[in-house]
Amino acid sequence: MRILWLQDYDIFSFQGGAEMNDAIHFAEGMRRGHDMKLINASSPFWQADLLIISNCVSFDKTRIANMVKSTPTVFFHHDYIFCKYRLYYPMIEFCGKCENAKFWLELYLQAKLNIWLSPLHREATLVALPELTESKYALVPSAIKPEPFINHPDLPRLDAFLSVHSLMPFKGMDNMLNFAALHPENQFHVINPEQIQVPGNMRIIPPVTYNEMPKLYHSYKYYIELPSTPQPFNRTVAEAKLSGCKVITNKLMGAASWDWFKEDSETMATHLLDAPNKFWTAIEEAVK
Repeated sequence: MRILWLQDYDIFSFQGGAEMNDAIHFAEGMRRGHDMKLINASSPFWQADLLIISNCVSFDKTRIANMVKSTPTVFFHHDYIFCKYRLYYPMIEFCGKCENAKFWLELYLQAKLNIWLSPLHREATLVALPELTESKYALVPSAIKPEPFINHPDLPRLDAFLSVHSLMPFKGMDNMLNFAALHPENQFHVINPEQIQVPGNMRIIPPVTYNEMPKLYHSYKYYIELPSTPQPFNRTVAEAKLSGCKVITNKLMGAASWDWFKEDSETMATHLLDAPNKFWTAIEEAVK
């Protein structure tokens, strides 16, 4: 098939979670023999057999509607698709009243397939968009290559809680600060994009490159994230568990809504490795 993949960013250079996920699936599509073309908001439109729409905040929505009308479409849902407001769309009260909600719902209903990252991701979407209940869908976890995390040489582990970006408001900042305040006997080390005031038992630590993340995870006994809104999946929680950390989270963590998240790291690794195959098998079945 000739496939157009719509994304705001260059998925092979931008290191956001959605883009890293897209890059693995895009490469698998090419490996399976599909003619893949990545397009952004300024790209010309080519005739295609299929559209895969990922994040498309920067695209003109009339253009997207025309594309969906003329070409079979798969929507690949992340924490946002069409709105730059970074909190998860269906669970924000004013988003349910947004004039765009009906517009996008009609496009989702036209899709050959809607793909969500976890059982929680789909359930949360249906709270706001129950009309999608009968639409064809697939659940596919984030595509993560487990080997760097699961096979990293173990290190002396700090008796402390690591967390990544959980002090961002939409990631559960208040929950994290409250938890730390209630547990003064524990130490919390959090990567955060900016310095903020934190309790005495919490400190902000500098970010590391993605290639350095396995070493960081293997340096801690515990990993914690306590989101305040549903997280579609959340790569860091899965990576930490693959690395042998004991994970503390809550029912709003998409990764933890998979049954296999409760199993050992090796079992989880098999499901994450199979994600690209599961992704493309669902698409090829839906559009054949």
